[in-house]
Amino acid sequence: MSKRTNSGMWEYLENLGVLERGIDVEIKEAKKAYRKEYLLKYKQNQRSCKPEFTVSFSNEKGEYNRVGHASKSHKMTITAFIRAATLAYISKTFITPERGQIAHIEQMLAQCLNEIKTIIWQKERFYWQREQKYEAIEKRITKLEEEIEQYIRRPLPVDEFVKKAISKDPTLKEQILSILNLSNDNQNQIS
Repeated sequence: MSKRTNSGMWEYLENLGVLERGIDVEIKEAKKAYRKEYLLKYKQNQRSCKPEFTVSFSNEKGEYNRVGHASKSHKMTITAFIRAATLAYISKTFITPERGQIAHIEQMLAQCLNEIKTIIWQKERFYWQREQKYEAIEKRITKLEEEIEQYIRRPLPVDEFVKKAISKDPTLKEQILSILNLSNDNQNQIS
């Protein structure tokens, strides 16, 4: 069987009897009607499977700019950000602005777990060796807490942050220099 006999459009055209008459205008109108009906059914099916909502944000109140800025800081489109933020709010979780940070923290936790397993699996001859194990585990967990606090609560100084960002994306250097030049030009005009 050819595609023509399997296609829903061709079945529709045959059922109408348009193909037998062979008039181009009627065939084109029938195809147009089929596509319109098909699209309508498709959209109805999509709406039943994936309901859509329309949300509007005020420019006057700065709502749109706030949502846009937040979506950019999370490296998401506005639509994806609204969806993720809504689902995170409902499940009482957070969306992370820097997935790289979270990946780094997960890596630190995995390393800590491996070190603790190594400490635990060492055989002990005397009871005081068990105490040493506990102290080693406690020290490692304390070190991990310090590393995470340093990583999250104490961000890099601006100059180190800029150097790190430029090393990831060299085009930022030109952008930063042009911003600084504009800033200097504006200060010279004010003086």
